[in-house]
Amino acid sequence: MNLTDPPDKHSRRDTERVKMAMAAGAIVGTWFWDVANDRVTVDDGLVQAFGLEAGATQHELPLQQILRSVHPEDHDGLVEAINDAMARGGRYSHQYRARNTEGQYRWLEAIGRVDLAPDGRPLGFQGVLIDIDERRQIETERDQAQTLLRSFVEAAPGVVYAKDRQGRLLIGNHGTTELIGVPPEKYVGRTDAELLNDPVQAAAVMAADERIMSSGRSEQLEETVSFPDGRHAHWLSTKAPLRDADGNVVGLIGTSLDITERKAAEARHHEIEERYRLAARATNDAIWDWRMADGQVVWNEALGALFGHVLMETDAQWWLDHIHPDDRARIDADIHQVIDGDGSAWYGEYRFRRADGSYASVLDRGTVLRGPRGEPLRMIGAMLDLTARRTAEAALAESEERLRFATDAGDMGFWDVDLVHNVLIWPPRTKAMFGISAGVEVAMEDFYNGLHPLDREATSAAFAAAADPVLRAVYDVEYRTIGKEDGVVRWVAATGRGHFEDDRCVRVVGVAIEVTARKQAEARLQELNEHLESRVAEEVAERTRVEEALRQSQKMEAVGQLTGGIAHDFNNMLAAVIGPLDLLAMRLGETDPLVTRYIDMAIDGANRAAQLTQRLLAFSRQQPLQPVPVDANRLVAGMSDLFVHSLGSNIRLETSLASDLWLTFADANQLESVILNLVVNARDAMPSGGHLAVQTSNCPVDVASTDLHPGIPRGDYILVTVADDGVGMSQDVIAKAFDPFFTTKQVGQGTGLGLSQVYGFVKQSAGHVKLCSTIGEGTTVKLYLPRLVADAAVVDAPVAVESALPDEGRELVLVVEDEPAVRQFSVDALTALGYDVLSAEGAAPALALLDGHPDIALLFTDVVMPEVNGRELADEALRRRPDLKVLFTTGYSRNALERDGVIEPGVQVIGKPFSVETLATRVRAVLGVVEGG
Repeated sequence: MNLTDPPDKHSRRDTERVKMAMAAGAIVGTWFWDVANDRVTVDDGLVQAFGLEAGATQHELPLQQILRSVHPEDHDGLVEAINDAMARGGRYSHQYRARNTEGQYRWLEAIGRVDLAPDGRPLGFQGVLIDIDERRQIETERDQAQTLLRSFVEAAPGVVYAKDRQGRLLIGNHGTTELIGVPPEKYVGRTDAELLNDPVQAAAVMAADERIMSSGRSEQLEETVSFPDGRHAHWLSTKAPLRDADGNVVGLIGTSLDITERKAAEARHHEIEERYRLAARATNDAIWDWRMADGQVVWNEALGALFGHVLMETDAQWWLDHIHPDDRARIDADIHQVIDGDGSAWYGEYRFRRADGSYASVLDRGTVLRGPRGEPLRMIGAMLDLTARRTAEAALAESEERLRFATDAGDMGFWDVDLVHNVLIWPPRTKAMFGISAGVEVAMEDFYNGLHPLDREATSAAFAAAADPVLRAVYDVEYRTIGKEDGVVRWVAATGRGHFEDDRCVRVVGVAIEVTARKQAEARLQELNEHLESRVAEEVAERTRVEEALRQSQKMEAVGQLTGGIAHDFNNMLAAVIGPLDLLAMRLGETDPLVTRYIDMAIDGANRAAQLTQRLLAFSRQQPLQPVPVDANRLVAGMSDLFVHSLGSNIRLETSLASDLWLTFADANQLESVILNLVVNARDAMPSGGHLAVQTSNCPVDVASTDLHPGIPRGDYILVTVADDGVGMSQDVIAKAFDPFFTTKQVGQGTGLGLSQVYGFVKQSAGHVKLCSTIGEGTTVKLYLPRLVADAAVVDAPVAVESALPDEGRELVLVVEDEPAVRQFSVDALTALGYDVLSAEGAAPALALLDGHPDIALLFTDVVMPEVNGRELADEALRRRPDLKVLFTTGYSRNALERDGVIEPGVQVIGKPFSVETLATRVRAVLGVVEGG
């Protein structure tokens, strides 16, 4: 850096300062920046201060490379200062931090000059660096101390200030500013005489300050001050001499706290003490004041007047010793529970010994006064002598007991109306006549409001006549009441008289008797006399209706049992028809078309007979069901095509499916058949077309909704409703609608088993069915199916598909059947399917064959057989051969057999009649042969 040839006088002075600074060791580096070429020449000191690479003094560096060492927080400010200096030229000075070769940031001050060309372009920028890190630290500490001092003064409560020896204010906090009412710049340097509005107050303050500064001693004093807004306050001030470093008093420092509230509280306390003293002298109660610190108790004069103890002060133990021994422990525990806890109020009744040794009954109550931490300081209370009251209460209780015995003996309730004080006295028995609980307070309004509206006027007039000094009538009325709490209507007979003082009625007293039972009996007798004939007719009609319902139920049960037995026999007979026809068709093949057609006609007729049998089983609730979790919404939606094909174009179908419909547990195929059956019946009821609605919904039946679903037990159901606006049914038809073989259709158009099948299926599924119909308005059928509560996957209705016979097998099958025709068909069918077959007519020969042929793979047995049934046979066979496969067959329903305990759920059953194809499929399934495997 070239510091010679300064261009002006100012530069020469800077050069001299630089030389002196360098001589003193304050300068830590110099630089020269060729601005046009952006090359900076530095010395070793600047390299050290900016932490540049060694040897940088041998090179000219760009400015940005040097500025990398500047502290990030100071970088932008430094760049701005450099740009400003180059824009205006001349002297430059700026402070910032830079990281030296030791990696530490230190504060530096750069002093330099920018030389400008005649056209204003910067040519050179030269200067020196001065280490000011220590000076900055000192300045920071000074600023922090000053800030802390200012914060302390401002945060101090009340008024904080300092004055010089002449009483002029040097400093003041926010409280000082608020007291004087002007900002600090207007009161600093001025005295109290110049600032305070009250000259007397100002003179007193300055005199006290002068006294403290002259004596050199601190003082604490109370001062009355006036605020600019006219308020007056009391201040507790602490003032002390302000001394210099040599200990000379140069002024005064002071703090003041507002104690206005405390002074007011003290004044209130003194006032309360005076009131308490006067009240203690005026009252008849024995007032006591217990000081917890030393146990001293102060009494008023009533202690002597009431109990004969001429004392003004005792200790707490004296009071406790004068309590009756039987009451002492209880009172001691109760009062200390309040004192030692966090309670404030105590009261107790006990016996207190008088000075003559007798005991007085007293009611004592007290209040605990606590300190700021909740500690008990004092307890003040009063003792009330109850002796006279207890004597009067005993006499009154005896009188009332006599009255109670008298009224109880007559089953009466008395009443007493004090007209002077508007007081009504009712014992519990009388309150009960107005539907009011025994402990509830009553007034005359309860009497008038409790009267029945039809009896209120007459009863009120009778009471007014009894209280009239001229009439003085006897109060003798019967009226109805409406219970205030229970709303019950009661009949009451009341009698009474008024009590008069001169020409004034002061009380009306009497008795009341509830006569509800008598009135009801009279009403029933009158009603019976008036409506005896109609009641007899109604009773006869009701009995006839019940008997008819019983007969109908018995008839339906008997028909159900009959149809169930008939269906079983039909199934056995049809098994001996359908099966052989299947075998005959398999053997003849397509050899003779005419024979094939005859066989098909026979099989079709037998199948229709089997369907009729299934309907009989459905009515008798013995049809074989396969219940699964069913989503009725999905089932109904899947039947849309069936509905369309079944209804025709002149019937408008509306389907309404509830959202979040519950699941039910039912046979999906049978439920689909039932709904379709109802839809077809509705179609037939609308020969000219109409509207048909199929709806699903969740249906909880509880106490509140039983009226909407009469006859349906309480529970959760899914409701499937099929409604039409067709011709409707009469009540006679509705009564027989579910009877088997009953139909309103023409001969040949129906079997009469449609609705009976619906009824049987719903009942078999633990549900209920309701039928509502009106001639000319239509019919509505509601199916209530129980809600499935357990979580389960929904199963769709199985769809029948055509399939070929399974592959033949060579396993050995044992057929057990008591019906010879069915047994022979089963043997022939299994033989035709390729199995080796043995047969037996009962359990005994079957077990013998099982023991003699260990290679028997399958036991195919009827369930219902004489002597030993198929279940018992299978149990014994499995005991001997645990690996044996079992397939049951029966003409009864699986559900009926499970219900009767003949078979267990989960076992394999094939219902009669069955085809060869069905037999082949079930046998393969039981034997565990996978198709194609």
